[in-house]
Amino acid sequence: MRNFIFIILLSVVCSCSQQNNDDIVVDFNVQNMTYSKIAIVVSPEMIKETDLDKHGKASCTLQGNMIYARLFYGEEAKNVFFQKGDRVTISFDANNFKDSMKFEGKNTPVIEYLNSITYNPIIPPEYERSLKEIVSLVNEKTDEAANLLKARKLEAVNPEFAKLEEGRIKYSYLISLVMYPMGHIMFDTTYRPNEEYYSTLEKYVQEDESLIDLDIYREFIIEAALVLGSKDKEISGIYNKNVARMKYIAQHFKNDKLKQSLLNEIAIRQIKNGINHITELENIYNTYVTDPTLRTAYKTEYDKRNIAVTGKLSPDFQAKDINGKTYSLKDFKGKYLYIDMWATWCGPCKREMPYLIELEKKMEGKNITFLGLSTDEDKAAWEETVKSGELSGVQLLLGRGSQFQRDYNIDGIPHFILIDPDGKIINPKAVRPSSPDAEKILNALPDI
Repeated sequence: MRNFIFIILLSVVCSCSQQNNDDIVVDFNVQNMTYSKIAIVVSPEMIKETDLDKHGKASCTLQGNMIYARLFYGEEAKNVFFQKGDRVTISFDANNFKDSMKFEGKNTPVIEYLNSITYNPIIPPEYERSLKEIVSLVNEKTDEAANLLKARKLEAVNPEFAKLEEGRIKYSYLISLVMYPMGHIMFDTTYRPNEEYYSTLEKYVQEDESLIDLDIYREFIIEAALVLGSKDKEISGIYNKNVARMKYIAQHFKNDKLKQSLLNEIAIRQIKNGINHITELENIYNTYVTDPTLRTAYKTEYDKRNIAVTGKLSPDFQAKDINGKTYSLKDFKGKYLYIDMWATWCGPCKREMPYLIELEKKMEGKNITFLGLSTDEDKAAWEETVKSGELSGVQLLLGRGSQFQRDYNIDGIPHFILIDPDGKIINPKAVRPSSPDAEKILNALPDI
């Protein structure tokens, strides 16, 4: 079980001054400074670093509802919790970070609890147990942890935190039920999930809008949706698994706010892996996700990856010729650029080569450069092909899995790109040389 969980917030920002009464204001007082910066890490994408002055003092302002985070000073860290409207002072001696830390604020008992409790996880050897035994163990450990939380009487200090923490404990252990088939098969290679397992897991898939921002709750629901959505099926590949998750949640969840939030998270996870061939996912997304804020978040992530579109400046590349000289896109400005993404091992690429050579001959003397960018991993094979004289145009080795290839979302070759003399994209999926229209399209370019 993870000792600490981040809550994903729609908005968390850090500044040096208080803006309103809902702001979270954190003042720092560091004695015997060894580092000049201190950081609050809300998530891997949300790291708020603050400069300490020469006296070891600084102030940071956050916006958010309830925030689990980690406070880092150098390589040392402490768990922290902030809530809307909090006023917190954190003091410590840099030479004794662990033991000298002092928190002042209404959530001080909460922070002290988070730094003094480590719950016992369910470890791999325990997956040898039967399903009934593992369920019993999950319930036992959940009750033990919940009793320790209740003994702190934090509901009197912060009832909202107490409820959230109960959820964190519950689903940190329940995630073991999702992991059970993979864990148990290590001890019984004949084991396959049966109806008893699926019905047991389904019983714990509960819609709780109050936990919508709790990371471990969302993780449990999303992974359980995959297990239940792929019952009696073999589903492989990240995309297909994400579609299965979305289908299950779309079909079974009644709480619309929770449904939309989870579908949005899964869709964003997927587009971070690529935006090609995601029609089924987008059909589900566009049917069920209507919240403007969620759709804006999705579009923002999508647009980050949809940068190679007509009219925009082309992403750049770094590639070498056979003599080891490095070229980039700027070296070809001033002329139209027809790029052939290919490799020596690619049969369809080789079938295009005669057409490409013929097209280049027809365009000879015109304001266009024909550039071959090889995605070969085998440099020797590429060099041998270049030296054979079988190729035309400028030939460069880009290599496999380049950023340029990812920027253009190229998942298959040959792939052709047409760029104008200013470096702007005319067509990110240009016509192949073998097309009867190729010469006509190129000759129609202005000032060719």
